Amino acid sequence: MNREEPTPLTLAELYRRAHATDEFAPFDTERGLDDLRTWIDRQVDIVEEPAVVRGPQGGLRGRRDLLETLVALARRPEDGPAVLMGQGGTGKSSLAAALAEQARGWDRQVWWISAADQAGFFADLAEVARDLGGSHTDHESITKGTADASDRLWRLLENAPQEWLLVIDNADDPWMLAAADSPAGVQDSRGWARASRRGLVVVTSRETDPRVWGAARCFVVGRLSTTDAALVLRDLAPDAGDETQAQDLARRLDGLPLALTLAGTYLGSETAQWPTFASYAHALDDVTGTMVARTTEISLDGLARHGLPQARTLLRLASCYASTSIPTRILPATGLAEALDGLRDVGLIERSSTAITLHPVVTATNRAHIEGSEVWHTAVERLAAALKELRIDQPDHWTPDRWPHYRQLGQHLLALLDDAAGQVDTEHLALLMDAVAHMAGAFNCSGAGKATEILCRAALARCPALGEEHPAVLSVRHNLAWAVAYGGKPAQAEAMFGEVFGIRLRVLGESHPATLESRHEFAWIATCLGRWAEAEQRYRDTLSDSLRHLGPDARATLTTRHELAHAIARQGRLDEARTAFENVLPDRRRVLGEDHPQTLQTEHELAWITARQGRWAEAEAMYRRLLDLRRALETDHPQTLLTLHELAWTIARQSRWAEAEALYRRVVERRSRTLGDDHPDTEASRQALNELLRGRIADADHLA
Repeated sequence: MNREEPTPLTLAELYRRAHATDEFAPFDTERGLDDLRTWIDRQVDIVEEPAVVRGPQGGLRGRRDLLETLVALARRPEDGPAVLMGQGGTGKSSLAAALAEQARGWDRQVWWISAADQAGFFADLAEVARDLGGSHTDHESITKGTADASDRLWRLLENAPQEWLLVIDNADDPWMLAAADSPAGVQDSRGWARASRRGLVVVTSRETDPRVWGAARCFVVGRLSTTDAALVLRDLAPDAGDETQAQDLARRLDGLPLALTLAGTYLGSETAQWPTFASYAHALDDVTGTMVARTTEISLDGLARHGLPQARTLLRLASCYASTSIPTRILPATGLAEALDGLRDVGLIERSSTAITLHPVVTATNRAHIEGSEVWHTAVERLAAALKELRIDQPDHWTPDRWPHYRQLGQHLLALLDDAAGQVDTEHLALLMDAVAHMAGAFNCSGAGKATEILCRAALARCPALGEEHPAVLSVRHNLAWAVAYGGKPAQAEAMFGEVFGIRLRVLGESHPATLESRHEFAWIATCLGRWAEAEQRYRDTLSDSLRHLGPDARATLTTRHELAHAIARQGRLDEARTAFENVLPDRRRVLGEDHPQTLQTEHELAWITARQGRWAEAEAMYRRLLDLRRALETDHPQTLLTLHELAWTIARQSRWAEAEALYRRVVERRSRTLGDDHPDTEASRQALNELLRGRIADADHLA
């Protein structure tokens, strides 16, 4: 039977469709990839407001009446929120920026939040909570988009010490503004955009159906009249011609503010080949496409004639990524500064010292002009190279809070998965999958297993052309299995590890490092399932091969020695295990460093054995030292919470019941929030607390 080729899905739509299947059963939230974007970009800098094209009186051209209406609404905010609706490029953000400027003049607190991606959205809202004096729990809940996150923020907003304006820009998906558990979207007024007496929420969006927005006040921001559009052109290029010529060009540009701004900025720049409105209107006849596309190409032609032909190539490359915060270090160095200056001067980019931002319409326009695969190949190569420069194995790269570069590059990796996977050859598709595996490994190191699972499943769905046995695909599958295991599903993970191990053994051979990696994890998963004797034998077999093929100082060899000792300890041979840990600790210190996370894991095992041997005060001191050494980890990192859980155990064993109870409650709350109520670790802490309340002490237990 002939079947139509399916329409490619975005990652968000892929997740929505797969969420209903058993394959995605581990997830308990509809946010899916939104959770992922939250993890990879948790502390994105709050987006600066856009530049505003103003007339001589300081008002927006053609928007004075609408601006005055918004000003009046801001003075009686209980009638809000307000939604500025219109197609891309009509100036919705500029109008909101003008309102923000006036609000500051009234001594209002103003926040500007981007809803272009869920990660930046949650991160920016969390900073609002921080500004309002919110607790650590408020900040963490909002950052992660928990079910009560919007309520937490609104409690703070309603009690704000001064009146405020909150602008939520680029909310093209209204569901992003809904409460996490809402079946009705933004219409139920329980989400992020609500009415308040303390301040006004203003939303900009391309969604123009007012029914979607419920009780919000909706305002259509359309194209400008010919008269107003001509004034915009004359504001930007006062020497380019008279009023009649400006009006003729304004009609050609169809009154679209973005096209008017690009044309006027170009005509007012030094690169303009056609310095008059009339000549520019004539030049439009020689270019095809949308009006933004035509104005963009004229600007790029002008830059090329001005000695900057690389500007076009650079803009095409930048359009392969997400439109915001594109780090300049992933762009080609040759002629970069000059090209960026030129693109900025004609209004095609915004530029900071380390990154550039494109208008989403400009990004989409340039993407449509990419011909062939070469630009996509370059985009993948440069992002993959930038990721390889980041070292997961370094202590200061171990947590999301220390990963500004991972967060920044993560949104661009997702953009390439969405748009490049179908444009590149198998070599670059493999490179893209290697980048996914690298990012997934970073997530796993940080304890962000859910993020790993979403990313890996999305990538595997995007890259079937490589086949199930490609090394890059196997790396992604390996990281996925690791995340599934840490998510509390070891039996499912064992089957996944077994499949990857079998393929690697057959395809790569028994001495390949990747095969040895799979063999090690196949032993580790036996410990997850409590099959300690079997795990010990698997570790011993792996260690023998690792010593022969990798050497005694290889990180993988040291890891196997560490986990073999743990398997021995779990069988009650504590003295033998203690000796094994004490032997591997100096080697890890020498090879990895004193404060490397894996070195600290060995110290943790020694603290656990010390406690199991009944030396409670000594063990307590060792756990407190670990907490100090793990200060680089975020407070909710699984390793931090494990240390706190076992510290509570040692305190309880010394009959300090109230102190132990308080600590157990703290761990239960944090594990419940970050791992979920039904995660085995959360249940272990809850059970330990309940036992303590009954006058009994539950011994601590953990995986290596």
